[in-house]
Amino acid sequence: MSDDTPPITDVPTDRLTGLSNEMLKILQTPENEDVRAIIFLSNETGGGVGMYGYEDSISGIAELFVHMKMVFAANGKQLDFIGIPDSPADLPDGLQ
Repeated sequence: MSDDTPPITDVPTDRLTGLSNEMLKILQTPENEDVRAIIFLSNETGGGVGMYGYEDSISGIAELFVHMKMVFAANGKQLDFIGIPDSPADLPDGLQ
Protein backbone atom coordinates (compact mmCIF):
# COMPACT_ATOMS: atom_id res chain seq x y z
CA MET A 1 0.00 0.00 0.00
CA SER A 2 1.38 3.41 -0.89
CA ASP A 3 1.72 6.22 1.62
CA ASP A 4 -1.08 8.20 -0.09
CA THR A 5 -3.65 5.38 0.21
CA PRO A 6 -6.47 6.52 2.52
CA PRO A 7 -6.97 4.39 5.63
CA ILE A 8 -9.92 2.00 5.90
CA THR A 9 -12.48 3.49 8.24
CA ASP A 10 -16.11 3.12 9.30
CA VAL A 11 -16.51 6.89 8.95
CA PRO A 12 -17.38 8.12 5.45
CA THR A 13 -14.57 10.17 3.97
CA ASP A 14 -16.48 11.70 1.05
CA ARG A 15 -19.92 12.00 -0.51
CA LEU A 16 -19.87 8.62 -2.29
CA THR A 17 -18.77 6.61 0.75
CA GLY A 18 -21.38 8.49 2.76
CA LEU A 19 -24.07 7.52 0.24
CA SER A 20 -22.86 3.89 0.35
CA ASN A 21 -23.14 3.86 4.14
CA GLU A 22 -26.64 5.36 3.99
CA MET A 23 -27.71 2.64 1.53
CA LEU A 24 -26.38 -0.05 3.86
CA LYS A 25 -28.29 1.26 6.90
CA ILE A 26 -31.42 -0.62 5.78
CA LEU A 27 -29.59 -3.89 6.52
CA GLN A 28 -28.90 -2.99 10.15
CA THR A 29 -31.71 -5.08 11.66
CA PRO A 30 -31.62 -8.37 13.60
CA GLU A 31 -33.24 -10.33 10.75
CA ASN A 32 -30.38 -9.30 8.46
CA GLU A 33 -27.51 -10.33 10.72
CA ASP A 34 -26.58 -13.10 8.26
CA VAL A 35 -26.46 -10.74 5.27
CA ARG A 36 -23.24 -9.41 3.76
CA ALA A 37 -23.18 -6.63 1.17
CA ILE A 38 -20.77 -4.47 -0.79
CA ILE A 39 -21.93 -1.29 -2.51
CA PHE A 40 -19.82 0.45 -5.15
CA LEU A 41 -20.64 3.95 -6.29
CA SER A 42 -18.72 6.05 -8.78
CA ASN A 43 -18.89 9.33 -10.65
CA GLU A 44 -16.59 11.30 -12.95
CA THR A 45 -14.17 12.15 -10.16
CA GLY A 46 -13.86 8.96 -8.14
CA GLY A 47 -15.61 6.19 -6.31
CA GLY A 48 -16.83 5.02 -2.96
CA VAL A 49 -17.33 1.63 -1.35
CA GLY A 50 -19.47 0.57 1.58
CA MET A 51 -19.37 -2.87 3.21
CA TYR A 52 -21.73 -4.54 5.63
CA GLY A 53 -21.56 -7.82 7.52
CA TYR A 54 -17.91 -8.68 6.91
CA GLU A 55 -15.43 -9.30 9.71
CA ASP A 56 -12.94 -7.16 7.82
CA SER A 57 -12.44 -5.65 4.38
CA ILE A 58 -10.13 -8.49 3.28
CA SER A 59 -12.88 -11.11 3.71
CA GLY A 60 -15.26 -8.87 1.77
CA ILE A 61 -12.83 -8.47 -1.10
CA ALA A 62 -12.09 -12.21 -1.13
CA GLU A 63 -15.82 -12.91 -1.46
CA LEU A 64 -16.04 -10.29 -4.20
CA PHE A 65 -13.27 -12.07 -6.15
CA VAL A 66 -15.16 -15.38 -5.91
CA HIS A 67 -18.34 -13.68 -7.10
CA MET A 68 -16.53 -12.02 -10.01
CA LYS A 69 -15.06 -15.36 -11.11
CA MET A 70 -18.58 -16.87 -11.08
CA VAL A 71 -20.01 -14.00 -13.13
CA PHE A 72 -17.26 -14.39 -15.72
CA ALA A 73 -17.77 -18.19 -15.83
CA ALA A 74 -21.52 -17.72 -16.31
CA ASN A 75 -20.65 -15.63 -19.37
CA GLY A 76 -18.24 -18.20 -20.79
CA LYS A 77 -15.12 -16.31 -19.71
CA GLN A 78 -12.28 -17.09 -17.33
CA LEU A 79 -11.05 -14.62 -14.74
CA ASP A 80 -7.79 -15.24 -12.92
CA PHE A 81 -6.19 -13.17 -10.19
CA ILE A 82 -2.41 -12.98 -10.06
CA GLY A 83 -0.58 -11.35 -7.16
CA ILE A 84 1.95 -8.76 -8.22
CA PRO A 85 4.48 -7.49 -5.65
CA ASP A 86 4.64 -3.78 -4.87
CA SER A 87 8.35 -3.65 -5.59
CA PRO A 88 11.04 -5.75 -7.31
CA ALA A 89 12.53 -6.52 -3.88
CA ASP A 90 9.39 -8.54 -3.10
CA LEU A 91 9.83 -10.79 -6.15
CA PRO A 92 11.02 -14.38 -5.60
CA ASP A 93 14.74 -15.03 -6.04
CA GLY A 94 15.72 -15.23 -9.70
CA LEU A 95 12.95 -12.87 -10.88
CA GLN A 96 14.44 -9.63 -9.58
